[in-house]
Amino acid sequence: MDDNEINIATFVDFFDFELPGNVLNSAIALGDVDNDNEIELVIGSVEGDLFIFKGHQLIQKISALGIITAIAIGDLMHCGSNAVIVITGDGWCHIYLCLKCSELDPSDECIMKLEPVHHQRIPANTKVILLGDMDSDGMLELIIGSTDKVVHSFRWIQNVAAGRLVPLHKWGCANQIGSIILIKDDKNQPCLLVSQPGITAMRFYCPITFPEFIENKIKYENENELPIELFNASISSVMIGDLKVDIECDQELFDKNDHLYGIASLDGLVMLAKKETILWSKNIDQELFIISKLSIADDGPDYLITCSLNGDTIIVDQKSQHSTFKFGESVSAFCCGMYTVKPNTKSMPSFVFITNSQKVYVYYGLKLPSTCVQSLSKCIENDNHLSTFMEKYEGPLKKKMIRDCLYKYNSNKM
Repeated sequence: MDDNEINIATFVDFFDFELPGNVLNSAIALGDVDNDNEIELVIGSVEGDLFIFKGHQLIQKISALGIITAIAIGDLMHCGSNAVIVITGDGWCHIYLCLKCSELDPSDECIMKLEPVHHQRIPANTKVILLGDMDSDGMLELIIGSTDKVVHSFRWIQNVAAGRLVPLHKWGCANQIGSIILIKDDKNQPCLLVSQPGITAMRFYCPITFPEFIENKIKYENENELPIELFNASISSVMIGDLKVDIECDQELFDKNDHLYGIASLDGLVMLAKKETILWSKNIDQELFIISKLSIADDGPDYLITCSLNGDTIIVDQKSQHSTFKFGESVSAFCCGMYTVKPNTKSMPSFVFITNSQKVYVYYGLKLPSTCVQSLSKCIENDNHLSTFMEKYEGPLKKKMIRDCLYKYNSNKM
């Protein structure tokens, strides 16, 4: 496929909600808030309102919380039920659980409602949020990054009388934080990557569980000799981790056991990386402010999903082929994931756009154009002469030869 060719992705269906107020991008989340195996949408506004949507309707609104800057959904309290964690700019953390059932009207089924179970002070100015197990103890920690260039981690501790979030660790960053992801390193140990301007990152380990590992700054190697001028030190970047690898694409650059993650920059670069290496890079020529992931087929690999300020949404597979969904309106926030459109039905891959005109659009039923391209390894396998020739090369040498043919061959030298 020609890199300049644009494939247009389409959605079959969408619906929308009115949403008074403005929304920051970390204050939107998809998750099972009522533990019924269906996925809900939770949005917080800077005016202090929390909205919970289920299917096509708003099922609950909670007000007067303060400037909501970040939301996460997960079993932070280790009680077997997902909690909704809401963090405000002035340093309040509110935790909600579904504890009782109520009805929207007599004809409706019983719907679980969020109830406040805990709130406490944490450091102010939270910008990004992550729930993850960074010490390999099987339980989630709350990790936040602030506009003060500091990362904090907390653990929920429960006793007989009550519970609370206990501060664990604190790390300082050199520059403004773009995003925080949890990945596995080359020793298969969990670590945090905190994106920094100029497509760099800080790497942090839990100092108690992994005292032998030191925090360090990552400056990426260019697997395919990318022009160094592409990496602008003043441009912010964001990341998404824990990608499900495309095991059927026969990719020469990585194996099915690799821990891949995606990077996007505000000046339009989309990259796939592993460890400290950029595997490939695409210049989308858009202002990309968010990157996420989405498995479009059942148990299929993750696509990189990135959105621009004008609403254009780029869908990139792990072979770097991309399609574009033209939303057609400028956006202030975006997320994607599985969403339960109708009760008692299977959740569907969905895009959620929040516009500057204060509306929420949920698009589902994604249709992608065919982007199937046969890999060089498959071509070699299907050619008797080439496969016989390549039998003498195995392991790293074979991978290096294929990689050089794909990315370093220059016909002008022939």
